[in-house]
Amino acid sequence: MKIRLRRKLIIFQLSLLIIVTAFASIITTFDLQKYYKNRILSELQTHVHAIKFILSKSDQVVKRYEINYSYLTGYAKASNLRLTLIDSLGVVVFDSNVPEDSLRFVENHLYRPEVQMAMTGDLGIDDRKSATINKPMFYMAMQVNPLREGGEISQVRFIRLALPLGDIEQVLEDVRWKIFWGGGVALVLIAIISYTLAKRLTMPIQQLSFAAEAAKKGDLNAHFERTTNDEIGELADVLNEMLEKLRHDLIQMRKLERMRSQFLGNVSHELRTPIFAVQGYLETLMLNSMDESTRRSFINKAHSQAVRLNNLLRDLIDISRIESGEMKLNFHSFRIRDWLGKQVEEMQSLAQERNVQLKYLNHQDSSDYRVFGDQERLVQVIFNLVENAIKYCRPEGIVQVGYLAKGTNVEIWVSDTGRGIAEEHIPRIFERFYRVDKERSRAVGGTGLGLAIVKHIVEAHGSFVYVESQQDVGSTFSFSLKRDV
Repeated sequence: MKIRLRRKLIIFQLSLLIIVTAFASIITTFDLQKYYKNRILSELQTHVHAIKFILSKSDQVVKRYEINYSYLTGYAKASNLRLTLIDSLGVVVFDSNVPEDSLRFVENHLYRPEVQMAMTGDLGIDDRKSATINKPMFYMAMQVNPLREGGEISQVRFIRLALPLGDIEQVLEDVRWKIFWGGGVALVLIAIISYTLAKRLTMPIQQLSFAAEAAKKGDLNAHFERTTNDEIGELADVLNEMLEKLRHDLIQMRKLERMRSQFLGNVSHELRTPIFAVQGYLETLMLNSMDESTRRSFINKAHSQAVRLNNLLRDLIDISRIESGEMKLNFHSFRIRDWLGKQVEEMQSLAQERNVQLKYLNHQDSSDYRVFGDQERLVQVIFNLVENAIKYCRPEGIVQVGYLAKGTNVEIWVSDTGRGIAEEHIPRIFERFYRVDKERSRAVGGTGLGLAIVKHIVEAHGSFVYVESQQDVGSTFSFSLKRDV
């Protein structure tokens, strides 16, 4: 069984309060007991001196040197004290709790602890059960010199006062109950306050827990509500950021999974076509006798499909290396005019095969700029763009290549007078194996990866491939390189 944080906080606070209350009760009781004892000592000492003064000075107490029994008894009862007068031999000559005619039956008090202590010159103190009245008492005794000359009063050597311990215990018991009830009330109040505070403290945590549980179950729309401006609120922000990143990563993962499935399907389909074609041509050559021209035609077709298969594998390897980060680019400065002119020159044969004019517009331009880039990879970009332009251009059409300085960049562009690309296809033409016209693309020998490779290489140079196209008019592809100023 799990114990909730709120319950733990309440239990902890109440336990702490109980412990503190218990210790406070013990300490308070001890201090009060000490305080009342000292107070009683002080009051008894005052009474002892007062009685000594009365015995030595008051004629109402002493008549003809004899003790006025009724007066002293009234004084003792009024003061809630027991008064005892003892002579030097320990004989009790007065006791406020014993009738005068019964004094002769009171045992000798000389060896009472408080009397013995008083004989040393100090105040004698003791607490015990009285043998005379059979009650727990607190005693104080003081030795005095003869208070008067002659008579009964001259025999008094010790004045002893006693206070019932029951009165003291009753006071202390009252204090203990007050502390107990006060602690109980405080316990209830603290419990209410603790519950309220614990609820306020744990409610945001509980809400975070609910949101985390929802996210755990796959709810991508879960949100950690920030309800406080403390550390819990900061935690909610961090968890929201983490959840947003998780949500983004999950979406990307699902997207990549779809792309992977599509990629595998496309690769298997693209590989199957040339492989089956080569296999068919070879089986035909092996099983059938044919004239030389037919056999050579079959061999040429098989070779064409093998070249197509080789190009496809080459492009697959390139795009895999690019997307995995294994392909490292080597940037350096080079002159754009001669380099671009060389690429156009090398592709003239392909243009002639397709009956297309390939023109380089900057071959006599005096503006020769230096740019930064990886020449080897940029050759691949230009080759793919120009090859696509030639393949999809109309017979006797024109493909133009050129560059133009724009600020700190140089824009390179390739245009054609082909059939153009419909607007709805433009956002997807850089996807792997995406074909606007599948039958025509295979007929001209495309692998479906050329523009995807172009996109990755250009983006690695800090640029983008821009496309402008109009159906039945033509298309223009362009990208920029940084100038070496």
